[in-house]
Amino acid sequence: MQNIFKSTYRNFVRKPATNLINLVGLAVSLALVITLSVYSYSELTTDNYHKNGKRVFLYSDVNNLPRIYTPGVLKDNIDLSVPGVESTVRIAGTWEAPVFQVAGKDPITSDLIFADEDFFKLFTYKVVEGNPELALKEPMTVVITQSLSEKLFGKETAVGKNLKLNNENELTVKAVIEDPKANSSLSFSALTSIATRKVVMPNEAEFKVWPFCLFQTFVLLKEGTKPDETAKKIAALFPNEMRTKESAAQLTPIKKLHFSQFALFSGNYLHFGDQKKVMVLLLVAALVLIIALVNFINISASQWIERIRQTGVLKVNGASRSNLLFQVISEAFLFFLIALFFAILLIRIFTPYICSYTGIQFNTDLISSPEFLGIAVASTLALSLIFSIIPGLRISSSDAIDNLRRAVELRTKNSISSGILVTSQFAIAIVLIAFTVLVQKQVNFGSSNLGINQDNVIGIRLTPELMGKRDVLKKMLLEKPSVGKISFSQYYPGQPLSYWETKMDAAGEPKQLSYDTFGADAGFFETMGLQLISGRLYSEDLSTDADKVVVNESFARENKLQNPLGVKFFSMNGSVCEIIGVIKDFHYKPVNKPILPLAIRNEPFASYCLLNLQTSDYSALNNTIQDIKKSATGLSPSFPVEISFLDQAIENLYQSELQFRRTFSLFAGCAIVICCLGILAMSLFACQRRIKEIGIRKVNGATISEVMTMLNRDFVKWVLIAFLIATPVAWFVMNKWLESFAYKTELSWWIFALSGVLALGIALLTVSLQSWKAATRNPVEALRYE
Repeated sequence: MQNIFKSTYRNFVRKPATNLINLVGLAVSLALVITLSVYSYSELTTDNYHKNGKRVFLYSDVNNLPRIYTPGVLKDNIDLSVPGVESTVRIAGTWEAPVFQVAGKDPITSDLIFADEDFFKLFTYKVVEGNPELALKEPMTVVITQSLSEKLFGKETAVGKNLKLNNENELTVKAVIEDPKANSSLSFSALTSIATRKVVMPNEAEFKVWPFCLFQTFVLLKEGTKPDETAKKIAALFPNEMRTKESAAQLTPIKKLHFSQFALFSGNYLHFGDQKKVMVLLLVAALVLIIALVNFINISASQWIERIRQTGVLKVNGASRSNLLFQVISEAFLFFLIALFFAILLIRIFTPYICSYTGIQFNTDLISSPEFLGIAVASTLALSLIFSIIPGLRISSSDAIDNLRRAVELRTKNSISSGILVTSQFAIAIVLIAFTVLVQKQVNFGSSNLGINQDNVIGIRLTPELMGKRDVLKKMLLEKPSVGKISFSQYYPGQPLSYWETKMDAAGEPKQLSYDTFGADAGFFETMGLQLISGRLYSEDLSTDADKVVVNESFARENKLQNPLGVKFFSMNGSVCEIIGVIKDFHYKPVNKPILPLAIRNEPFASYCLLNLQTSDYSALNNTIQDIKKSATGLSPSFPVEISFLDQAIENLYQSELQFRRTFSLFAGCAIVICCLGILAMSLFACQRRIKEIGIRKVNGATISEVMTMLNRDFVKWVLIAFLIATPVAWFVMNKWLESFAYKTELSWWIFALSGVLALGIALLTVSLQSWKAATRNPVEALRYE
């Protein structure tokens, strides 16, 4: 074994540049593969850690759209009438993020969910202190996460202490739990009981009236209970007017919730993932590994050709075939093992930065687990065996005399094989470059073609105190010279919207209407730059416009209204609304979701104050915002005032795409760098193999440019072939990815052209330095080279 270490070390220092390139490329690629594999594993095993997870299901209705909103009264009926259910838990969030405050400290905006007392029977969380189950049995008590506890109480014990909710109600902390894991669909900072909800958000109807669908209903089934039959029994509990097809009711296992198509309109405590993106990143990991292995094959093969005479000497000295085969495989395994060590070291160092930049989260403890290390070492052994057994067999079976004469050929068509492998690397690089450009183009398309005005529009989140002083706030803002249009609205990108199902009278027969809706004042349309198609907009000057609504084109189209103007329908509060105008469709949701019917109500309820600022100078803009925040804080001393740019809020809608773009771009960039390392090593070998030929050509009058052209010609040829292969593959993959968007950018031809030009430029830049060195070398030194 000592000889193996010595031999590996001597061979490494004999060609330090190419061996270092090979080792760095392999280590970086293994680091990328491990990182993406662990992240993907974490995503694919989301919610697998709950102790009773196999029996936990979410009730939903997929009749028209995937719906997970259920009435509060459903739980009581399930408990009474469905024998297969062991426990039922309702969960609901808050419409606006609540504010917590501890005496003597600044208020903190966080999140809060309400749940029934069996919550911890269904979901598993590690308790830091206190008894969380007690908190859900008593009103006005709360369970907080460890991170929220540190924000509110620092290092002090939180259990038994009080905190103020929205500057109105006091809650007593009964327990502190660890933060929900990264691979959990449920994300929250504070949890309190349904009994507390009845106190802090009193609304008796949401627990007694069937149409009030504000909760998500989770059930814990008894052992052996069939989910399909239970879902039908639950669906049968609904009154006739709300009853849907039995086949549309379903119970979704908690372990499959993460990749479901559900969405929440408010209190977004449920986080969902995209299985397609996980699969794409796994594919990138596989491509990175292929690129690194191609480098290993090409560099190792070239090195063994250089060491063929050394092998002949070993055979003359009595080395057997099995000894030589063992040496080849052992050296390869040792090389892979060292690369794996450096890969884990790189992960340990750079993971915090990668997570911070890309936004991906995964459990890094997995990398230190014995199971992972065992799999990693076994995979390393398998890879080293696969990629060294064939050259090992050929070297060990060759004749010693041929070895000494360098007459043996490890690869009969060495140049062709290398060309095929390098071409495959370039093809992968071109696909990755093209996909990176497309992801960026789609994100830009999604955030810049929404049909609304985003320039210099800011939003002030209305705290309860600001809402009560709305007129004072408006007057104060209008006095500022840089403030243009002002509007109060419930709409703000990323904030929840209401979804209503009401009825209208259609020629004497009731007709069902389904639509998204929010309230806004008359200034909303001008502030947002919305375009009127027909009718008129409501006005603040007309008291008769109180119950008027403006709908979008999709509202008329989806509800089959030939002439929507003048149509009246019932709102959720029982009043009669009349459509007076139709506006052009605009994207009030991310572009990966279709534009649905929308009704904008003329109502005073608002969550945000939207302002159009009349300056484009950054310094003046910043001063104006600070001035506005200072003035608004004066009107809202008990609640923190939040101001954000509308375009930034829109970009936040695409966090998933931005996270995917950053992750994909980072790893694709690393893959291209590894590809460059491979062709750099290949150019080194090519220059060394042809050094005498270059010397003879120069003696015969060849110029530097002619020698460089000769050396670069093969790489240019490989890039061109790779471009022809990669273009249809990239088009197919990119087209499939775009299919997941309801509105998508064009698959332009220049994306492929740009990718090919970049790949060619990268290849020429990589190999030209070595070519130039070889072409400018003294021909006398070249002819003496051995």
